[in-house]
Amino acid sequence: MSILPIIPGRGLVTKASTQLRIDFLDANSLPYKNISESTLDLDKIQNNIESYIGTVEIPVGVVGPLLFKDEQQSEFVYCTAGTLEGALVASMNRGVRAISLSGGFSAKIHWQKMCRAPLFLFENEDHAGLFAKFTESTFEKIKVVTKKYSNHAQLQEIKIIQQENHVHLKFIYSTGDASGQNMTTTCTWHAILYLIEEFKAKTTINPLDFVIEGNASSDKKISYTNIREGRGIHVVAECFLSEKIIREVLRTTSEKMENFFHPSIKLAKEDGMVGYNINVANAIASIFVATGQDLASIHESGVGILNLKRNDSGLLFQLTLPNLVIGTIGGGTHLSKQSEALAMMGCLGTGKVERFAQLIAGYALGLEISTYSAIVSGEFAKAHEKLGRNKPKQWLLKSELTPSFLLSCIEIPLTNPKIEIIEESILENGIITNVAAKISKKLMGFTLLKLDHGNQTEKLILKSKPLDEEIIKGLHMIAASIDPTISDLIKEYRNVLEYKNCHIKEIEINQFLHSCKFNFIPSYYGQMQNNSREIYFFIQEFLDYSRLAIVNSENNPEIWQKDNIKDVLSVISEFHSNKKTKEIKSIPEFSAWKALPLYAKLLSIIITEKTESYNIPKLKHLLADISSWEAEATEIKVNKVVIHNDFNPRNIAIRKNKTPVIYDWELAVIDFPSRDVVEFLSFIFPISFTKEEMYHYLNYYSELNKTYTKEEWNKAYKYSLKTYIATRLAFYEVAGILIKYDFSNRVLNVALRMLDFLEEGE
Repeated sequence: MSILPIIPGRGLVTKASTQLRIDFLDANSLPYKNISESTLDLDKIQNNIESYIGTVEIPVGVVGPLLFKDEQQSEFVYCTAGTLEGALVASMNRGVRAISLSGGFSAKIHWQKMCRAPLFLFENEDHAGLFAKFTESTFEKIKVVTKKYSNHAQLQEIKIIQQENHVHLKFIYSTGDASGQNMTTTCTWHAILYLIEEFKAKTTINPLDFVIEGNASSDKKISYTNIREGRGIHVVAECFLSEKIIREVLRTTSEKMENFFHPSIKLAKEDGMVGYNINVANAIASIFVATGQDLASIHESGVGILNLKRNDSGLLFQLTLPNLVIGTIGGGTHLSKQSEALAMMGCLGTGKVERFAQLIAGYALGLEISTYSAIVSGEFAKAHEKLGRNKPKQWLLKSELTPSFLLSCIEIPLTNPKIEIIEESILENGIITNVAAKISKKLMGFTLLKLDHGNQTEKLILKSKPLDEEIIKGLHMIAASIDPTISDLIKEYRNVLEYKNCHIKEIEINQFLHSCKFNFIPSYYGQMQNNSREIYFFIQEFLDYSRLAIVNSENNPEIWQKDNIKDVLSVISEFHSNKKTKEIKSIPEFSAWKALPLYAKLLSIIITEKTESYNIPKLKHLLADISSWEAEATEIKVNKVVIHNDFNPRNIAIRKNKTPVIYDWELAVIDFPSRDVVEFLSFIFPISFTKEEMYHYLNYYSELNKTYTKEEWNKAYKYSLKTYIATRLAFYEVAGILIKYDFSNRVLNVALRMLDFLEEGE
């Protein structure tokens, strides 16, 4: 017989015993390095864990604000949600936003109970019957006994169930701010010892045997009796959503939500579903994880009964959580992070458990509303729709970025080069990369490098590109949370959008500009492309902010001086004038009229649903005029060239020697050069700019290229402004439903003002 290995120190949670266990894992070649890294105070987890070796981390997001209306006041509340399920926190946030914009939610506590149900076996049915009657007559004395063993548990009643020669006693308590499983066990154990002793003294009868729990309490299990009669906290949350909010935030209608609701309940009942809800357990689990609750109680706590009722103004939603087993003291609530999460909700400590239950019900209701509306609107399906191949390739791993591999990608001559990765988290990926990261786990975005060569040391960045189809997939998924129609339109027109070939063209543009000594980009060092492994990256100079006079200034137009503006216009004019750029085969021609339904939808959302102040008549005129774009473009004599197409202070810096530096060329297309000019000016003009200022810079650029008349240039500027507003600025504003860009509203209003001035004439 083989000897069973014994993990050392299993009953102890000390530094020494933990090290013994780590040594045991090491000796048995079991992985533990990451798990063993922990900041927990061992003294504080003595009663929470055995055989301790470390921790696992779960990401935690913030949800809110949620408008909570109790009897005394209304307040905005926030909670933390721990999860590994992408989109859960976003969905909760959308639901609570809808609730808050419609006036908030209220919640009522019906009861709080905790049950322990010992089981007694007797020699015969008569003995069992005598015991049942004796228990009933001794209730008050039993109650006194239970009080000796807890400051929180209060015995409310004992339900007696006799079945032949055995008796179940359901001890039902209120437990204050604790969930109460442990304290009711202790109280009940001492109560039954007292009861057996007293019964024996009265009748000389002893039970054959007994156990503290005969499974009649359904602890951590679902039972219809507990749903009906109570275990945990029974809480009901309600809110009313106006039709306006249902349409604008949830992207559906009350009629559609009602039409699908009642048939689905009917089948759920026939199928034997316990309760009826969409995904209450997701909200319960995420809050339980963050606040130190008993995770096994998610099962019974996740029972939910959702209802809705429609009237002429909107929908009344009601969510009942009949068995919410929670506590604001005890369990894991004393740990530093968990107690902080409770404190954020205003629910830490004594006297807070009812508020905690009300808020959990409110957040769960928010998730129910968001998920159900996503299902009926089509968003749920769109967000999970697969656009083409989804099978991972042999993607590039960070571990492959060895010095020898990186040096093999360098294309410029260096003396005794040495290169290594710098593990610094100082770089943030751009919008495009973050969009793609929603649907792909491959290495993408920035990696910081240190290069030594000759007597120089400098920092570089490796920029790894997502595929164009990954960008489209990410946009498709994000758009589903805004309006499923936009998802369909992005999918339909993906081949004529500016994202086409974005994984290739930025690399090729940098190569080209380096080869023709265009000195207004970050210094280029090399690249790698491997189609079979989907590897597309290039290496360039790291722009050290300490060496830049202007950088990331999209929210600071006031810092742009006249000389800076003219220098940038001169540099981009030089780029536009380079006829050889059209030899870069990966850069597609962009014709905005080829995706008119998409841009019309974006404009219509801004006009009808956004609450910010705009020149609405001008936007309506722009929408009405959208069908004339093709004819208008045909009449413009200015030649199309390769343009940057994302030409704004988010991608333009000024070095301290006053030289402009332009980067992030992934959206480059062939279009009118006026597009870059109007975009740049829309960002660097203050909201109160004058017509004279605008024409000063437009004319300055026009004078740099005198091939065309001022009149022809103004036609190009006007057309470019229209398409820029509808294709890019409308995208920013509609995306702001999910992620607000600080500059977006200001830049849109500047662009509309520019268009007004152009239509008036100089």
